[in-house]
Amino acid sequence: MNPSLDKDVICATFRKEGKVRVKNFLNRDDAGKLLLCLHNDIAYNLTLVSNDKYQSYTEAQWRDMEANKKNTLNHEVMTNAAKGIGFVYGRHAVKADESNELLRSFYDWINSEAVLAWARDVSGFNEIKAASVQATRFMPGEFLTRHQDKVDSEGRKLAFVVNLPPSWHPDWGGLLQFYQTDGTPTESWSPEFNSLSLFDVKHIHSVTYVAPFALQPRYAISGWFTT
Repeated sequence: MNPSLDKDVICATFRKEGKVRVKNFLNRDDAGKLLLCLHNDIAYNLTLVSNDKYQSYTEAQWRDMEANKKNTLNHEVMTNAAKGIGFVYGRHAVKADESNELLRSFYDWINSEAVLAWARDVSGFNEIKAASVQATRFMPGEFLTRHQDKVDSEGRKLAFVVNLPPSWHPDWGGLLQFYQTDGTPTESWSPEFNSLSLFDVKHIHSVTYVAPFALQPRYAISGWFTT
């Protein structure tokens, strides 16, 4: 973590709004290494909702799928999205036994007592005890519709997103968009390189559609601080 961060300002913002955006969150060299890792070294599963169930396909499974089945899935995903349901994006779950050394180090770091204590101090959620982690890649045409991250069975309290695109134009989409309960859009955060998005899981949010003309994937490491 960048040692020059002003924790008091971060705490005050979160306590007021239930969310905070932190720029220059990691040491810049470390953020750059994570970006290269996500771009060069990680295999992502394509995740989506089909028949009201979470589905996950390896790159090989998706590549080799019959065209008719792939077209049917794509049609279902877009039909659901038109109703505000579902998602499609690349995901790599990061566990304690992660084979990639850099991601395993990140997992260990974010689950260290120092970082967990920082999350407790910032949020006021003193029951936080661990963090779950995933690497994500949103390609052009991918998105995550409006939802909440509150999952009681997983004890989620606090969502985090470490954004890693080296340069991102807001017109490319892929924005972290917040909403009021009636669906009215409120605040949008662009995935600026080495910025942290931290928010209470009660916030309704989405990742907006990544435009076909986006020049790079939207990479991030995200997850939840849990009880």
